[in-house]
Amino acid sequence: MSRDSEKYKALFKDTVIFALGNIGSKVIIFFLVPFYTYYLTPDEYGVSDLVFTVSQLAIPFFSLVIFDAVIRFALLRKERPQDTLLVGIIIWVIGSALAFLMTPLFGLYKAIAEWKWFVTSYISVSMLVSIELNYLKATNRNLLYSIICIAQTLCLACLNILLVAHFRLGIRGYLISSVGASLIAAILALLFGGVINELKKARYEKELARQMVAYSTPLILNNLSWWVIQSSDKIMLELMIDKAALGIYTVASRIPSLITVFVTIFQQAWGISSIREMDSSNDKRFYTSVFTFYSFIAFFGGIALCTIIKPFMDIYVQSDLYGDVWRYVPLLLASAVFSALAAYNGSMYGALKKSVNNMLSTLTAAIVNLIVNYITILLFGIWGAMIGTVTAYLVLAFIRIIDVKRFVDIGINWKKLIGNTIIIMLQVIITSVGSVGLGISASVLLMGVFLILNKEELVMAVNFALRRGQNHV
Repeated sequence: MSRDSEKYKALFKDTVIFALGNIGSKVIIFFLVPFYTYYLTPDEYGVSDLVFTVSQLAIPFFSLVIFDAVIRFALLRKERPQDTLLVGIIIWVIGSALAFLMTPLFGLYKAIAEWKWFVTSYISVSMLVSIELNYLKATNRNLLYSIICIAQTLCLACLNILLVAHFRLGIRGYLISSVGASLIAAILALLFGGVINELKKARYEKELARQMVAYSTPLILNNLSWWVIQSSDKIMLELMIDKAALGIYTVASRIPSLITVFVTIFQQAWGISSIREMDSSNDKRFYTSVFTFYSFIAFFGGIALCTIIKPFMDIYVQSDLYGDVWRYVPLLLASAVFSALAAYNGSMYGALKKSVNNMLSTLTAAIVNLIVNYITILLFGIWGAMIGTVTAYLVLAFIRIIDVKRFVDIGINWKKLIGNTIIIMLQVIITSVGSVGLGISASVLLMGVFLILNKEELVMAVNFALRRGQNHV
């Protein structure tokens, strides 16, 4: 088998393994949303999500984003990867201690003051799980990684059924379930991932710790910028409108997770493959063909989901309290597509060790997001959050595509990329503001235009699927 075939085979294998964990876990989370909309009011759902939104803001500062350095440096130090794990655990201990000491500060935000200890607990457990799971990926234990992800989500579902549905604990049950499921995942990684034994063999290297922190520290601002793009609109909705608006937005934002599942699965596999390729032959043909196929699938998924969004949401949302939430979803679907393009090039930054470029691109998009959010939420209410999000991801995607080409000559078909962008933006606008019939008609027409424009990629996707099917007969 040629080396090119081996590269694609390795990428496909990693993608399938990560899919086992992510599809299983994300599907369970996805179908928990009808459960939440049945048992939680928009106010309660909004506050619950706000706790995790604040937690995600704090995690980069307390963790120094060391979990990203763990996977990057463990892949390089194949003979002694456990040394990177030790550095990660040291940072986790220090960060967790600081987080618990600063718990009273979280209580200053009145909307979550009652739940401040859940914020701190989630910060600590989330940091530990991220370090452990990234180490499993770096040491090629991807199947175990996937099993733990599924186990974590099953625990989340079971705890929610017990605490939210049976004992009717509301917000408290929701938060206990989330923190508890993450804690169980951390324990499973300790017991079955050999983390304790790895730490016993590890030795602390000051220079390694310095390099890892130097790599991860710029990612604090990068992660903060990501938080601004993904979550600042939630805070702004709560402050500028009310908790119910936040709850509606939270439900709408769950639907694009179907695309995000695909992005997460691919990005985990691509992050490893791009590093391996960058450290070996650095073949631009490999990067080009992967990007071409990947972007086609992302756009196709967004357009297809937008076409069926109204009938799907009628089934998906289990309460009339959430109103016409489906109309807010299309713009977020477009955001997820542009996020997918940005994620591909984000992995390229990781392989190139261009964490500063990664940070600057995300920071630029975050600033755009804040400005557009503030103006459009004042003018259009909840719609403003959707407009701000799609604008930020669109800017981020194109900044990264242009910037990465300075380092790796990836072949970009600009005619198709811009054409696909116009098609999906036309579709989401018509679907959001037009009548149901007009939205469906326009979606079907635009899907046809998309498939004609991307006929080569469509043929490639069909042939790929047929080959995989024949291989398994």
